[in-house]
Amino acid sequence: MAAISAGCAGDTADEGSSSGGTSGAPGTTLGADASVGGSSGTSGNVATGGGSGCSGAAADPASAAVVEGFIGKVPTGNGPKDASVRAAVVDAILRTCEVFGPKSAKDPGWDARYCWAHLAASIGKESSYAPALTIKDGYGQRAIGSAKANDPTVGLLQIRFSSTVRDFAAEGPRDALACIGCAIPADVASHVKEPGDSPYWAVTGPTANSALLQNVACNVGLGGWYYYVNATGNGNAAAPTYVSPYCAGKGTSGNLVTGLLSHLKGPSGGKGVIRDMGGVSALQRTDSNAYQYVTLIKRWFDSMVGSTNGTHPFFLSLAPSPDQYCAP
Repeated sequence: MAAISAGCAGDTADEGSSSGGTSGAPGTTLGADASVGGSSGTSGNVATGGGSGCSGAAADPASAAVVEGFIGKVPTGNGPKDASVRAAVVDAILRTCEVFGPKSAKDPGWDARYCWAHLAASIGKESSYAPALTIKDGYGQRAIGSAKANDPTVGLLQIRFSSTVRDFAAEGPRDALACIGCAIPADVASHVKEPGDSPYWAVTGPTANSALLQNVACNVGLGGWYYYVNATGNGNAAAPTYVSPYCAGKGTSGNLVTGLLSHLKGPSGGKGVIRDMGGVSALQRTDSNAYQYVTLIKRWFDSMVGSTNGTHPFFLSLAPSPDQYCAP
């Protein structure tokens, strides 16, 4: 089941505009409208970036080995079987965390390994490491005038074209995405002033840019950005903070749980801060899907990083950082 998240930049409502979901959970039976495409997700007519600020696996084999080990702990087939896809995922996680992971100077107690483990676990939960997984949920087939949307959640982190890609194209730092190995095509960028429910973003654009959505570097980079822009800014329980206001300096510190719930349910559903496991456990009574999402990713995360001292990484306060997550 794909979930709700990622309201379009500047919007005031995000119900249904999903960036992610829970489609890849172990034991999930995909419905008739879910499909898995080709195995690699690394080819196609998609521009790649040439940024040099991210070291990646080749420059840091020791960290790559740690990420490999983390992926091996996800009990959904232990990651991709195709060696080239696996290598691309490891590299994308390292590069994404280098540019979009919280910075320890701003967030004492945060370690790069926590970002690696979070993304390794979230990819397992969202897609079971299938780069071309496509979920055609109800929102993705909503009415757009007289047409029907063709706007599924796609790929390793189940991003959606009309929300995650549009938000990044409108507000995100493209040089940072280029470091990960992905560039937003000029044709996509030319539509950022159109709403997410326009025919381009919801009907024709998703199909025309399927290679972008399935590309490992693009999918992990964009999905990771969305988790952390919310984790560092959607902490105001009174009102959601969308990407555009965040980039205007109006973010409120959150934590990784804030980011997870915002990815699952959108900024309106993920806003605020749950500060401990007691708060997560309380979700069992009010939102069992959110409870299962957070606790499963946390369980896999804990199996990767082991015990930690002090505040658990999921509950560390993460400060707004628009200079990191927004275009200059």
